[in-house]
Amino acid sequence: MRLCTWNILFGVRLGALLTAVRSLPDFRHLDLFALQEASSRDGKPDAAAIAEAMGDEYTYFQAAAQPFRGREQANALIWRRGLLDERSVAVVSLSDISTVNMKPAERALLRAIPPQRRIAVRAESDRLRVYVMHLDVVGFTHKLEQFRAIVTDMEARPPVPLTIVAGDLNTFGPPRLQLWRRLRAAAHDAGLVELTRGLRRTHWTAQKLDAVYIHGPVVQTPRAWTLNVRASDHLPVFVEF
Repeated sequence: MRLCTWNILFGVRLGALLTAVRSLPDFRHLDLFALQEASSRDGKPDAAAIAEAMGDEYTYFQAAAQPFRGREQANALIWRRGLLDERSVAVVSLSDISTVNMKPAERALLRAIPPQRRIAVRAESDRLRVYVMHLDVVGFTHKLEQFRAIVTDMEARPPVPLTIVAGDLNTFGPPRLQLWRRLRAAAHDAGLVELTRGLRRTHWTAQKLDAVYIHGPVVQTPRAWTLNVRASDHLPVFVEF
């Protein structure tokens, strides 16, 4: 299986992105393409344009999380037809997170800078479940609770052989800070394994903000890599296993 996750910065350089998808071999034979900060142009979702560029064998789903500075901010998933049940697609809210476990300083910060509305897109079949996540920029425990909301939804669903959680965690800061440790602990407790742990940079600031987790057996050593494509402030992150 080959998948890509990419925060495409509202598709502001959609033309460069589509050129990359059509011309670069890394995008060929993708099974899944998880998008964050997708938007739309003249009523056409970015995910629709990207799916068309990938070929007739792909379909998509895109859901808006919020309007942001005059643009739609959306999560989307593109997948090879037959891999997931189109009727199963749903949106999981990552807003209205409890502040009980947050320190007073973080609660005060979230009152001063209201959290943005965030969602995860979920699609599944009897063999596979996929989440496309985009966590908020502000707050350490806040982001951890958003990640746990995905885990809670995952654990409430009927079991499937393989679950994939992919997207933008917005983990600004040195990678050894408490946030990454706490996220990895939460993932470990849920039986999730990070396939992108070896990556050190997924953003133009040299930060690692994006990740792919799986729950289920991996029968060969996974491979994770990025491409230096100038179509967003994030790099496309690929995983093959």
